[in-house]
Amino acid sequence: MRKNQLLGFAEQITKTGNWQWDLNTNKIKWSTNLFRIFEIEEKSEIHFDTYFSFVHPDDREKVTQKINTLLENKKFESVIHRIILKSGVIKTVELLATASLDRSGKATELIGTLQDVSEQRAEQRKFKGLLESAPNATFIVNKDNIVQMINKQAVNLFGYTSEELVGKSIEVLIPSRFDEKRAPLRQAFFDNPSIITYDISVNFYMINKQKKEIPVEITLGPLQVEGDILLSVVVRDVTVEKNYQEKILKSKEDLELLTKELTAQNHQLADFTQITSHNLRAPVSNLNSLVDIYRQMDDETERHELFKKFETVISHLTLTLNTLIEALVAKSHNSLEHSDLLFSDALTKTEEIFTAEILRTKAVIKSDFTEVNSIRYHKIYLESIFQNLIGNALKYKSRERILELEISSKIDNGKVVLSFKDNGLGIDLEKHGHKIFGLNKVFHNHPEAKGIGLFMTKTQIEAMGGKITVTSKVDQGTTFNIHFI
Repeated sequence: MRKNQLLGFAEQITKTGNWQWDLNTNKIKWSTNLFRIFEIEEKSEIHFDTYFSFVHPDDREKVTQKINTLLENKKFESVIHRIILKSGVIKTVELLATASLDRSGKATELIGTLQDVSEQRAEQRKFKGLLESAPNATFIVNKDNIVQMINKQAVNLFGYTSEELVGKSIEVLIPSRFDEKRAPLRQAFFDNPSIITYDISVNFYMINKQKKEIPVEITLGPLQVEGDILLSVVVRDVTVEKNYQEKILKSKEDLELLTKELTAQNHQLADFTQITSHNLRAPVSNLNSLVDIYRQMDDETERHELFKKFETVISHLTLTLNTLIEALVAKSHNSLEHSDLLFSDALTKTEEIFTAEILRTKAVIKSDFTEVNSIRYHKIYLESIFQNLIGNALKYKSRERILELEISSKIDNGKVVLSFKDNGLGIDLEKHGHKIFGLNKVFHNHPEAKGIGLFMTKTQIEAMGGKITVTSKVDQGTTFNIHFI
């Protein structure tokens, strides 16, 4: 008696009733709680059609098929369907059944349970509604990575139907290269399910049914269901954002390139301004010196010969001006025109520009370009290198001896090296070595020292990818080595 009371109490709590159907006598018995579920008098006479009279018309065929399957195959899977009470209330119930067989294997009795699952189904529908209303694709996954539920957004994003994914591993949607990154995150999540959400990666991709990778942002969250922890996986397609991000990065790169080009142009303008003021000073100064020499000459033949030098210097001055003007239209150092240039041509032009100074000081300039006599370079820069270094040698020659300047070229480790070696005043490198190529840095008390030539020479050489080095001893001389790329 007490056992029956406990069973009845348990049925009330679980909203479950049990039934028996004797197939030989066709008698059907219901438990007390089953009458309560159907809201009919407990002493009402029960027939086979009594149950079916409550089954929702749209579900009768499904229930009939399940009963027939049980009778034929002696196997019965649970069926969830609706019933309509006399009051018009619709409930959702889950029917379970099994068959008792005689020795011949014939079914003699059906027994089973029926549970009112209306509240659970309502909660499921409510959850499903919330899931469907989510703006992003969402998966509910268990600890084994098996998909339990997905929403329409997930169907639309990945191209699979719900039937194709539910019950399958979510791994089919994730490239294997992310396995190593995901493993510790999953472990951390299930070790501490109180974590609300966190992103897997800002550069995470998933695969749709067409095997196309989609850039996504993943957010994980815990979901407590009947004492079990499930994983809510929210997937946000960031393709548009990715495209915008790429456009922004491209715009940033373009802007940086433009800034670099503008900076290069500004540097070039400043560079050529220095070249104009510095390189033109030498021929102008030589013209003035030639004028002084011309005035001191009485012999007309000598004056005539000297006048030819005027023409040469003026010609070089005109050519330099025209070349500088053409070069100012260049957009950047990289766009400067390169051509094959002879070292001897650059030297000859420089010697002609410094004619007066060479005559006055009786300087000796020697050259040896036998190992390598040319280079592919920018004409203005090469001539500027020769003019600045030869001009420096003339300017800082020793008063104790005639200037001797040796200019030579060679190949070192496959690279061209051009050397300017003089026997002039030299530079104290221990004292001035760190600033020898600095702007406006001078190391000798000379009235024409501006501290521009070496700075400009280094800038031009490095702009073309090369470098310049120096060795020097006080009162013995200086050697400049230009290492071309």
